[in-house]
Amino acid sequence: MKIAVMGAGAVGCYYGGMLARAGHEVTLIGRAQHVDAVRRDGLFLETQTFQSQVRMDASTEASAVAGAKLVLFCVKSADTESTATDMAPHLELDALVLSLQNGVDNAERIQVDAAAGGGTSRGLRRKRNGWPRPRQAPRPRRVGHRPVAAQR
Repeated sequence: MKIAVMGAGAVGCYYGGMLARAGHEVTLIGRAQHVDAVRRDGLFLETQTFQSQVRMDASTEASAVAGAKLVLFCVKSADTESTATDMAPHLELDALVLSLQNGVDNAERIQVDAAAGGGTSRGLRRKRNGWPRPRQAPRPRRVGHRPVAAQR
């Protein structure tokens, strides 16, 4: 699957790198210094269980989302509207945009036909350009609704 990561910071690079490592065609979209490092050296993933240099495409242009069926939207919340506006003309009609941002209303603010909110409990930081690093062991994740008894 072709995947674009809009906002190649720590979160975007970690998940983009994991998806590329799993065999998906991933393009990271971010700031010039980071893009240059990824193009030159690849993305270095360091976790508790492995270290890996992952080769992938990288761009500074919003148009790099073209052809992607999934876009991980990982920009800072303050940049949501402007980045979404820049990206929108290049999206495939059937692309899903998945927001992995801080905040509760980002999916609605993206304003594309297929936007969904997501979340992560993975603490990440960018050690240097081209090197995202987990801060801690991941906490258990749940997908779906909580049982009614747990909502009280």
